[in-house]
Amino acid sequence: MTDDLLRWADDAADADVRPATALLPWKILVIDDDPEVHTVTRFALLDLRLFGRPLHLLHASSAAAARALLRDNLDVAVVLLDVVMETAQAGLDLVGFIRDELGLAECRLILRTGEPGYAPELTVIQEYDINDYRTKGELTHTRLITTVSSALRSYQQLHALAEHRRGLELIVRAAADLMQEHAIANLAEGVLTQLAALLRLPVDGIVCSQKGSPLGDDRERCYVVGATGRHAGCIAQPLETLADQRIVAAIMSSVARRRHLFGVDYAVLYLQAAPTQEAAIFLEGGQMLETIDRTLLDVFVANIAACFRNVKLVERLLRAQDEIEAQRAFLRTVIDASPHFIFVVDREGRIRLANQSLAERFRQTPAQMVGRLQADFVSDAQLLQALQGDDEAIAAGRQERIEREIGFIGRSGEERWFHTIKVPLKNAGGAVEQLVGVSIDVTDRKRAERRLLEAKERVQVTLDSIGDAVITTDAEGRIDYMNPVAESLTGWAVAEARGRPTADVFRVLHEETRVPARDPIQRCLAEKRIVSLPGHCVLLARDGREYDINDSAAPIPRADGGLQGVVLVFHNVTETRQLARQLAHDATHDALTGLINRAEFERRLERAVSSAQDEGARHVLCYIDLDQFKVVNDTAGHAAGDELLKQINALLAGSFRESDTLARIGGDEFALLQENCPLERGHVVAQAALRTLRQHSFSWEGRSYQVGASIGLVPITAETQDTAELLTRADVACYTAKELGRNRVHVYQSGDTETVQRHSELLGAAGLRDALERGLFRLHYQPIVGLAGSEFRIVRYEALLRVVHEVDPGRQGELVLPAVFIPAAERFGLMGAIDRWVIRRAFQEYAQGIGTTGATLAINLSGNSLSDETLLQFIEAQLAEFSFPAERACFEITETAAIQNLRPALGVMAALKRHGCQLALDDFGSGLSSFHYLKTLPVDFLKIDGSFVKDMCSSAHDEALVAAINQMSHALGLRTIAEYVENREIVDRLCQLGVDYAQGYFFGKPEPWRQGGD
Repeated sequence: MTDDLLRWADDAADADVRPATALLPWKILVIDDDPEVHTVTRFALLDLRLFGRPLHLLHASSAAAARALLRDNLDVAVVLLDVVMETAQAGLDLVGFIRDELGLAECRLILRTGEPGYAPELTVIQEYDINDYRTKGELTHTRLITTVSSALRSYQQLHALAEHRRGLELIVRAAADLMQEHAIANLAEGVLTQLAALLRLPVDGIVCSQKGSPLGDDRERCYVVGATGRHAGCIAQPLETLADQRIVAAIMSSVARRRHLFGVDYAVLYLQAAPTQEAAIFLEGGQMLETIDRTLLDVFVANIAACFRNVKLVERLLRAQDEIEAQRAFLRTVIDASPHFIFVVDREGRIRLANQSLAERFRQTPAQMVGRLQADFVSDAQLLQALQGDDEAIAAGRQERIEREIGFIGRSGEERWFHTIKVPLKNAGGAVEQLVGVSIDVTDRKRAERRLLEAKERVQVTLDSIGDAVITTDAEGRIDYMNPVAESLTGWAVAEARGRPTADVFRVLHEETRVPARDPIQRCLAEKRIVSLPGHCVLLARDGREYDINDSAAPIPRADGGLQGVVLVFHNVTETRQLARQLAHDATHDALTGLINRAEFERRLERAVSSAQDEGARHVLCYIDLDQFKVVNDTAGHAAGDELLKQINALLAGSFRESDTLARIGGDEFALLQENCPLERGHVVAQAALRTLRQHSFSWEGRSYQVGASIGLVPITAETQDTAELLTRADVACYTAKELGRNRVHVYQSGDTETVQRHSELLGAAGLRDALERGLFRLHYQPIVGLAGSEFRIVRYEALLRVVHEVDPGRQGELVLPAVFIPAAERFGLMGAIDRWVIRRAFQEYAQGIGTTGATLAINLSGNSLSDETLLQFIEAQLAEFSFPAERACFEITETAAIQNLRPALGVMAALKRHGCQLALDDFGSGLSSFHYLKTLPVDFLKIDGSFVKDMCSSAHDEALVAAINQMSHALGLRTIAEYVENREIVDRLCQLGVDYAQGYFFGKPEPWRQGGD
């Protein structure tokens, strides 16, 4: 280390340096269970200073107390230790704790005993690393001071050696760490961090750099390049701007003198990192450095100076490296931006550089191509040989430049053409090490003529073969081409149409208004964008035929931005639109009669109610119920009943206006909505309809049937509340007409005695709610038996709902079947509550007795409940409350309800299946879409509708349907249950067909469980 690099300032020579602060006291620990020993020791060592430092006594009367003190005072210098305390070995055990567990190797241990005749063995002293032994009598005042002084001197020497070793280790590590820093700011921060480690104290300090500071162009000023502690906010500030001028004066003084300065409350370390760069480190609390050996500090400062020089050099190297990398990145960017293929190949033919364009051509990245041979990308052996010959000629120095156009068939089978230029890359000695090549893709040029020749034929063949119609025009909208499909749809041959305006050939009308649509060709030419016809347009062919079409007209641009014409593409969607219209019709019409269905009728009825409420319009609703339909259906069969229903529309067509709506809303129930019609006129129409039906004689297979009707009439006025109430009143009026003798029209009057009486007899919304609240609902159970074997064992009970009808308040009458009150419950939104009552009561009665039979319990779910998001939570709660085994529950959902609520039904059914419940599709065959939807429903059982089963022995048609349904179900893995099994003959036939289960009066009528159980 030179004198210029590091000098120590003489504290005595500096007028601004104050005397050093007092040194820390020596810590002496006295451990003895005799209080007098503590008193004597304290008296003997009171106010004593040894080696310039006072003594600080710590006292412990037991080994346990000593352990606690030692853990908090690891800098204890001397321990005066009694051997015998809590135990005979307490002192020696404490020695082991000090040396082994706390690791206090420098601490001096003096063993004292109060027994004059007791002395530890030499092996014990050596084994426990005891430094001295004395009896308590020997340690008189003078002897005690002498012993402690000797122990402190030994501790001081050992501690100095340990601190010197630790300091050297820290300096070595610090130098290694600081050499890794590549920036002045990072180095400055590291210096302060390493100083803190060396001092074992947090440091408040500043590092300043002068002349050549990297923090700006001002090379003569001193800047703060690092700071810690309370000075951390000073980084990057000029030194003279600091608020604490004490720091400014101290640093400037150190730099001016080129020496370290040490004061009472600060220290400045001076460094000369280079002839043109100086640095200084300011530290708060100068007394901290008094604990460091000056030699160690010299070594540390010398290392810091070397690190500053290293950072300067590294910064220059990094700047140079950054410039090189920037130039390389620029060159690489230029190479990758080129659309041509640029590559470098070594003498072995391995690719050393490939630009982005070349890599993309082979669907690689540039990095993936590097290191691979040309042979990996060229499959043509002759071409590869020619390329390798070119490379060898350049590598041998026979040629300085080679140009050639090469064509080849790639591995994909595609022909490519390239114009390639290759030149050598030579080293300093002039030897060719690599060669650089540039390939320009000229495939487009080579293929241009061929494409021009082939284009017309290819387009022609394509247009002739596609299923869409195509017409192309010139820039004035005159036809120059039509493909065969366009010829067929328009009725024009291309030879006739060529040169004609598009409007002569492509005639388009709006489907409903019949107004000509705007010519899409002229629109496209005017707007210069893709255009389409509005919806619901039809093409009028030359021969008068019409086609539903969709079209799109797109401009054909020229190179100069103008248009050379338009291409019109259109296709025949007649069948698609017919299908859409049919689907829309099916959604709103009854499949059997072709009349408006209930859903569409209720929508129209709702509009009528709204117009009455908002505009004061008057309408009439007729509710028509055929009186003798059941007789026809039961005696002549379902086919006869269906035929009768089909004839209703034709029978009644002349009785009302075309603007009125006739709908089938139930099995044999019809409704007629007469809009903008007074009640009197509506009554006349209803009477005419009634006469027509009454006079009609329905004939079937040689037999005639008289058909009548009961008609309920309800006015629709501004006072009408909603459709639900309106349908209820119509139902009441129709029911009243039926009760009054049938074949009549009855007008609903709220004050009419008959109406009031009949209305009260029906379970309306209030009545059903009341029945729920008063417990008037009952469950009856009908057995379902297995047909396998001869015993017909009961495997399941179906829970069937009944309600008690009160004749008078407090006097209960007959049970009402679901067919009477379920429509009202559905209409008033009560089915959810009723379903929940059934589920809970069925689970309850199962737990009270049905479960002992081992049979499964079948429970019906309505369509309304399928859309109830909380139903599953309710079922889960009931299963848990009654400990009901889920696998013993089978939920039945009618085919119609499942299909009409398909999406929620699928969700509910899937969730029930996950719980382990079984599912059955009820009344299968009564719907319209059974086979289409059956495969999507996760059911276990299929219940064949009883209307097929009960007549199957007398109707080959019904038997064939039962057999087909059963066979289809088994093919899908479903088990079948036949309903309405009323005699042995049906049972035997079902067994022959292989039906799995049966249910009907032959096996048992629905009964309450107690009675059924008995």
